[in-house]
Formats: sequence, structure tokens, C-alpha cells
Amino acid sequence: MPIKPINELIIGIKGAGEMASAVAWRLFMANIRNIFMMEISNPLAVRRLVSFCEAIHDGSQSVEDVTAVLVDTAMEIRSAWADGKIAVVADPRWTAIETIQPDVIVDAILAKKNLGTCLTEAPLVIGLGPGFAAGSDVHLVVETNRGHHLGRIIITGSAEPNTGIPGNIAGFTKERVLRAPAGGRFKTGLSIGDQVTAGDDVGVVEGENVRAAINGVLRGLIRSDTKVKKGLKLGDIDPRGDTNFCATISDKARAISGSVLEAILRVYNRPKEPESESRQASKSEHDRLSDSERQALTMGIFRGHARAVSRAITIVENETDESFRLLEEIWSRCGKAHRIGITGPPGAGKSTFTSRLVKQFRDAGLTVGVVAVDPSSPFTGGAFLGDRLRMKNVSEDPGVFIRSMATRGSPGGLARQATAAADILDASGKKIILFETAGVGQTELDIMSAADTIIVMTVPDAGDFIQGMKSGIMEIADIIIVNKADLPGADRMKADLEAVLAMRETKSKWACRVRLADSINVTGLDEIYRDIQDHLDYLKKEGVLLARQQQRVEKQVRILVSQHVTEQFWTSERKKTLKTHIKKSTQPISPYATARKLFNI
Repeated sequence: MPIKPINELIIGIKGAGEMASAVAWRLFMANIRNIFMMEISNPLAVRRLVSFCEAIHDGSQSVEDVTAVLVDTAMEIRSAWADGKIAVVADPRWTAIETIQPDVIVDAILAKKNLGTCLTEAPLVIGLGPGFAAGSDVHLVVETNRGHHLGRIIITGSAEPNTGIPGNIAGFTKERVLRAPAGGRFKTGLSIGDQVTAGDDVGVVEGENVRAAINGVLRGLIRSDTKVKKGLKLGDIDPRGDTNFCATISDKARAISGSVLEAILRVYNRPKEPESESRQASKSEHDRLSDSERQALTMGIFRGHARAVSRAITIVENETDESFRLLEEIWSRCGKAHRIGITGPPGAGKSTFTSRLVKQFRDAGLTVGVVAVDPSSPFTGGAFLGDRLRMKNVSEDPGVFIRSMATRGSPGGLARQATAAADILDASGKKIILFETAGVGQTELDIMSAADTIIVMTVPDAGDFIQGMKSGIMEIADIIIVNKADLPGADRMKADLEAVLAMRETKSKWACRVRLADSINVTGLDEIYRDIQDHLDYLKKEGVLLARQQQRVEKQVRILVSQHVTEQFWTSERKKTLKTHIKKSTQPISPYATARKLFNI
């Protein structure tokens, strides 16, 4: 494991409730400040005054003078760090891990079972409480049961089983906890810090009262109007009656968070050894997969496991040698999904349209993968959550997998990565794969060539866009949509497009269709959905689908061979010769003669 300075470590924490927040607070106070926390969209924290998840609702939250802020993108995470704040993201599927690539993952959800955390998520993975096995699905486990072993760091084995009994405070255990008597909306007029007496009504759930069993102060209380399940913890009464305890971290949370800090220091606070040439050459060893790991990852993809799919796409994005081996192993399962490309200028409403389309496919019982391509950000590699937030109505559907991708300095590579990501989604069993691109440049054209059906979107009064379409995108469009059809000029725009198409010479038997739509008000979408089905039927009936797949394979082979030849050609000797030749020359040199010389080396 590469050793980094403590203050440069990146920490990802699953959860942002009481215990997770204590961990984040402790690390922050120890000058480990590059922290991001991943929470569900509607947190259910009880001890809200000491839980950073409140930032999901309020935009920010402070716990004992440490502040966390709600963010949406990788750039905003880093901006929060620069401002001296912890970043909180609404990310129930932990997709930020793949983009940020933390040094440490702490699963602090305290679900009493493992919800999907695995060893390969980071160089150091720590699990809090029961449900984790050290050395199997996490590297280390921290004991969370009160008693002699509270906070013990476990390097082999599991934590003690959950007792189901709350901690003893002033002689009270279960009596302290308020639970939902039924399922429904919890309503309350009380606040954390209020004093209650045994028998008092604290709130109500669907007509059933929630009553205090003891005297004390409400140390914790879930938000009013929260939808709850029967038996869910709603509140916490502290019989000591001290309101100062409501807004401070508990003794248990301090003990556990201290152990997490110790675990991180055990691994990372070691003297840095001198690196030999062999060690320098193997710096990327952690990116490599053993045969058993590759087999497990492949099987995870075939079974449609989101974590396996996400990790595989990250390997593809990093363009390691592993990506070629992995893609070769899954290739036998590819070729069954209908790949649909959606492109158009910024502001055309592609994300909203895509989310509506995803819902239609899901209503039809089809699983969907979305590759949202954003080549615009040179700082963060694109917004890893931006598209998910715009597609919030479908992003948490287990039958939908959404992944944002962005260029990392090689637009041509982006098209290869997007195609490979689609192959992974295809192999995972997704029936529909949607490419959504940010514009209509060459990169987008390359990505669209990986699709079976291509949808081009525009908006009224985009005359310049039509002129641009003539240079390439018009030739590959199967369906053109004039979105935001409630705006003036929509009908004229449709007529202009149809006129341009009428003048086009084409050998295809498919006549490109032009449709009006309003994604916000959900009009025109049923007709477009039928167009997509009609186009797929056409592709199959005329043998075009197979021909496009064959062309796609041929193009991929050419790209891979070209890439391989380039890598083989540029040996260290040729690179050195080129630089030396240019530097030594006092006259303008001929690139043609230089290239010929390099070929002869």
C-alpha cells in the first residue's frame, strides 16, 4: 500500500448519522480533512444535532464547531475541502467512491449487516460493528457493543452480535427509546432539548400516539412528517435531563471514532521506505486483479451486481491492462442490449428526456443502463452526481444503473471508454443502454456510432444548430426531437427539419422521424417510445442491427490495433531520439524526414 502524508489522505464515509459524524469529526480534528460522506436522500437520524446528514435537508450542518456542506459534484467536494468543510453527498449507491477513489472507506451505517461494502473499494476499508468480517469483506472491524471491548480493533474475525438492547443510561435501556407504533407519517410538535414526563405524547403516527415511558430530555428526535416503518426508532430520551448532552458527541461515539483514527494511523503513519526500481515499477499493483479477483468481478457483472459493474467501468476508464482482460472475458455476454444514443446541444433538456424515457422502459419491465458523457470538465472528470440528481426519479431504482463519464485529456479515448462501459452494462443483463452526450461535436459523433438507434434533440429557434447538424449529425439521426415544444417556433422548427431531411439523399429504408415533445409536461413521449420500438424492429427485420454490430466490432478492432501499434512504436529510445534531434537542430527540421528516421530505428 502506498504511504501518503496523513493530511493528504482522502476518506470516504458511508453514512452521515450520529456514529459516522463522530468519525468524521474526530478525523477532521486530527487534521485529516479530505472527507466526503455518502447518505440516503432522506436520512432517518435521531440525534440530528450531532449528525452531518442534516446537511441533506438544510444545506449545511455544524457539529462541535466542525461544518459539513451538501454538495453534488466531485468539483464541489474539493471546493468544500478547500473551504475547510466536510462534504456530504446524497449518494445511497456510493457512486462517489469510483470517482474520488479514496484512500480509506469507513462503513459507519451501523445496519448490523453488510450492505455491499467490499475490500476492493479502497486500500483500507473499515467496518463498524456486526456484519463485517475482517480480512474477508473489510480490512479491519471496530467493535461497537458497549462493554469491555468497545472500540477494539479487530484484524481477524467479526464484531460481537447485536444485542438489540440500547445502552444503559441512569438505569434505563429500552425505556429510553421511542419507536413507531405503526407505519406512516410521524408528526410531532416537540423539538430536541424539550423536557418530557412519563406518559406525555411526543408525537403521532397514523393516529397512534407515541408516548414517553420515562422522565427526561429529548436527546434525539426524528424530523416531523418523516415516513416511517413500524418499530423504527423515532427518538431518544435522556433521563439525566441535561440539555447540553443533546448537541455534543456521546461517550460511545467518541470511543469508536478514536479507534477509527487509530486504525488509519496504524496503516498510514509509517516511515516511508526508499523505493527500489522494482517497487516503483509496481506502484499500480493495487490496480491489478488476481485471477480469483477477476473471476469474482466477472461473475458479479454477469449477476448484475451494481458494485461489480461500477468497479469494472472504473477499470475501463483508467485504461489499465486489466481492462482488456476483463472486456475479453465478458464479451461472450455482450450484444443483447438495445443501445440508444441521445445527443443535442446544451440546454436541450436531454437529462429530463432521458429520465422520462428510462421510466417508460422500466414500466415495460426492462432494465436500463445509462452512460452519461460529459467531456466538459478538465478538473473533476465530469459531474459524478449531476446526472443522477437530474434523474432523481429513476436513479435509486435497482433496475437502473447510471454512470457519468468524462474525458481525462483524450476525447478519442472517451468514445472507447463509453463503448466499453456499454459492453459491461450489456454483459450485466441490462436490456436497454442509453448514451447521453453533452453536445454534438466529434466526440459525440464517435460515441453515437456505438448506438443502434440515434436520437438527436434540439429546441425551437436553434437555426444555427440546424446548420451545424448538416455537417454530420443529420446523417446519423434516426429520430429528431424538437423538445420544449410549448415554446414559440416549435412547429416551424419541425417543418424546417423535415424540409432538410426531404432534400437528403439516403440509401436507408428508414425515414428519419421528427417529433415534438415536452419532457417537463410529459407530452409526445409515448409517440417517441413507439418510434424507438419501430426502429428496433426495422433494424432486426432488415438485418441492419447485425451489420451495425459488425461495424462496431471492426471499428473497435482498428482502434485497439492502432493504440497497440502506437504504444509499441514509441519506445523510450525513439522518444529520446526525437527530443535530442529537435533540441540539437539549429534549423527548422522536417517532420517527414524525422518520422522516416524514427521508423528506421
